[in-house]
Amino acid sequence: MTAARADWCSRLSIGFVLASLVAAPAVAHADGSPNTGRAEAAYREGRTLLEAKRYDEACPKLAESQKLDPGAGTLLALALCHEGQGKTATAWAELNEAARIGKKVGRSDLANAAQKRAQAMEPSLAKLVVRVPQASDDLAITCDGNPVAATDLGSPFPVDPGEHKVEASAPGKVARSYTVRLSGAGVVEIVVDKLDDAHEATPAPATKPVSTTQTTSAEYDDPVHDSSPNRGGAQRTVGLLLVGAGIIGVGAGAYFVGKGLSESSEARRTCPTTPCESQTDANDRAKDSMKTSVIAFTAGTVAVAAGTIVYLLAPSTSSSSRQTGQAPKPVARVVPHAGPSELGLGVVGSF
Repeated sequence: MTAARADWCSRLSIGFVLASLVAAPAVAHADGSPNTGRAEAAYREGRTLLEAKRYDEACPKLAESQKLDPGAGTLLALALCHEGQGKTATAWAELNEAARIGKKVGRSDLANAAQKRAQAMEPSLAKLVVRVPQASDDLAITCDGNPVAATDLGSPFPVDPGEHKVEASAPGKVARSYTVRLSGAGVVEIVVDKLDDAHEATPAPATKPVSTTQTTSAEYDDPVHDSSPNRGGAQRTVGLLLVGAGIIGVGAGAYFVGKGLSESSEARRTCPTTPCESQTDANDRAKDSMKTSVIAFTAGTVAVAAGTIVYLLAPSTSSSSRQTGQAPKPVARVVPHAGPSELGLGVVGSF
């Protein structure tokens, strides 16, 4: 790597000033290598794009330069670029590697600058913990296709914000996969369930829910599960409306009972000894009121019962553990029915 590349990286400021390397020797690689010129050109282009904060264009150029002609200064610039993209874990790892290389080649200035930046980034890192309660020697765990070492299981390790897929597999077992999305600093935990035997297992869903312990805001994706909050809320609303209508019906029944008793008493007062036409009319009105009260009581009671059932059978909005393949939940419908001499509500469905 040339002196210009090393010196530029040493003057970058990201909340602190890196020491100037104007008088310091550059990290040299084999002069005359066919890759040196290409690496230098890619580096200069990437540096210009990085200064303009065009990270998506700068990072590939800097990565190409580092691949052609590795060096602590180029790696430091690439780390700053990845940090600008929001790839905090990638940048943090590159900063630590730049510090290691800088110490190895005698560039303590670059090493110290990279190390300080890495330490400053640590509080903002998103971390993942993979726990395997029933681990075995033949169990393989990967995160985004990269193997997770047995020594890393149970310990938090940094990951870039975004979606990550953890897979568990073993010979003769049905593999499981877990998907989680992190949006900021914090710790998310995934607990890997025991794998089923391949010859005994039923087809498993492609993605399982994530068991999480969350210290900051994080967003999780679970395409297999659907808590259906809108459907559950609507069903509960219907249930409450039915209960309310039923209470009104019971109240109406009570009113007509009182009315019927009043009219019957009025009939007795009109003709206390012998029957008369006005007594007959009052008795007829009393009978009609009592019939109406029976219908109102019956309809109200049925509506209260139906509303209670509909409310209790509504899907829970807080449930996140339902899985496809489970038996369907009970479904109930309230159906009104009427005839020449009856009025009521019925509940039909599967339970």
